[in-house]
Amino acid sequence: MKYIIVLFLLVQVNVFAQENKLISQEANYQLKNEQLVYQLKMKNGKQLSVCIDKNENYIVYRYGSKNKIELEYPKEKNLSSFDMFEYSEYKRGGGTQNSAMELTYLAFTNNGIKYVIYDTYFSEVDKLEAGIKVKESETNITDLKGLTKSRKGNLSDLKDKVKEGEELYN
Repeated sequence: MKYIIVLFLLVQVNVFAQENKLISQEANYQLKNEQLVYQLKMKNGKQLSVCIDKNENYIVYRYGSKNKIELEYPKEKNLSSFDMFEYSEYKRGGGTQNSAMELTYLAFTNNGIKYVIYDTYFSEVDKLEAGIKVKESETNITDLKGLTKSRKGNLSDLKDKVKEGEELYN
């Protein structure tokens, strides 16, 4: 009987370890057929991921906590998804003396709410910022700040893959 209990406990520990490994892998919000384009952990403990199907059949944005995706956009994963996002950027060289900056944005609108992923650098103040602006209206904007050291990937990899936008959001 002792041996059965010990065996049962060992199986349970192994299952628990496998489940935790699976959860940590899922926290990337990336499916096996996708490549990660950009990922950012947020100051509020959540994270965002932007992935593209390895065959470039679709692009998808996912946001949520470690164990739950709260927003996945778009719902339909097909070629038309690339037209649902806009990429815009502004780059000015010159170092600190010329206020060099690099501003990159990926935006989409879901149910009348505009989401803007931003990744910006201002040399004048040597400041890197990243996060998501959620615009419910022109006056109701929530800025979800990201942890810049957690960034993976680069929004500029989307420059020739999604629609070109003209709006700069800073």
